[in-house]
Amino acid sequence: MYISRKIIAVWVVCLALILTAVFVRFSRVTYKIGPFPIIVSTAKEKSLPTSQSFYDAGNQETVGNSTEKPIVPVISARAYIAGNVTNGQIYATKNPNLILPVASMSKLITAVAATDRLSLSGKVTVTNQELDVASDTSRFVAGETFSVLELLYPMLLNSSNVAAEALASSTNRAAFLESMTAYAKEIGMPKTFFADPSGLSSQNTSTARDFFTLSKYLYKSRPDILAISRKSVVFIATTTAHNSHFFYSIHPFVTDDEFLGGKTGHTDAAGDTMLTMLRINNQPIAIVVLKSDNRYKDTKLIVEQIRKLI
Repeated sequence: MYISRKIIAVWVVCLALILTAVFVRFSRVTYKIGPFPIIVSTAKEKSLPTSQSFYDAGNQETVGNSTEKPIVPVISARAYIAGNVTNGQIYATKNPNLILPVASMSKLITAVAATDRLSLSGKVTVTNQELDVASDTSRFVAGETFSVLELLYPMLLNSSNVAAEALASSTNRAAFLESMTAYAKEIGMPKTFFADPSGLSSQNTSTARDFFTLSKYLYKSRPDILAISRKSVVFIATTTAHNSHFFYSIHPFVTDDEFLGGKTGHTDAAGDTMLTMLRINNQPIAIVVLKSDNRYKDTKLIVEQIRKLI
């Protein structure tokens, strides 16, 4: 069948127009994550904003340079924040100023108070009272005596409540608790309060933004505490003062090569809480999640989004 060159030319033009329309339509790609899609431009990311309004987003969920782009909708945390601990750049927030229980994340401030108020070589004896108040899986026995430094490991790695109570009770406990809140205020955590050294109390409260401030302080001024918190396991040998003990970290990111330190927490009132510091794209980033259903999953999703922004 003969088809004229003019007809063929018309078909070619029409096909070209159709292909052009398809290309324009799909130059933006939709990734389905959770119940709502996130539109991600295939173009190179624009630089992150520096305006104060971005940092004061309040309860609005933000990511990148637009408050209209929610970070992954399936994040369960009631509040979170993620940012650079060296320059203060905030990459993502949700309810950063909401006051919530923080559970065992409290132990980071317990460590600050203990190392400032007590000698690292000072001796602390575990008592029955501390075992009764805050039993845990650390397997301490009443009468065992440890150095302050030795007790920091179980407190920060496997979140020993007994270790936290023993440190606080080795001096005036009430004064120790007052100093914890005072240290928090001095660091720049105005909405933070501590009623016990372990975080078992629902009155131990703070905000995601306050704990981001703590992250900046630890990174800059207390690398010793971060160094302890990133240990995966510590063995303390038997001595005349105590039995041998293994202390394992329960932080889910502890085996990550990018892990810089952090602390987990959980109570019925607080849900899952966690501070995680990672070196992402060679930048030190802190992620704080509060009142989460799954702290590891939430943090991992936030990290995946941050990797796209920096």
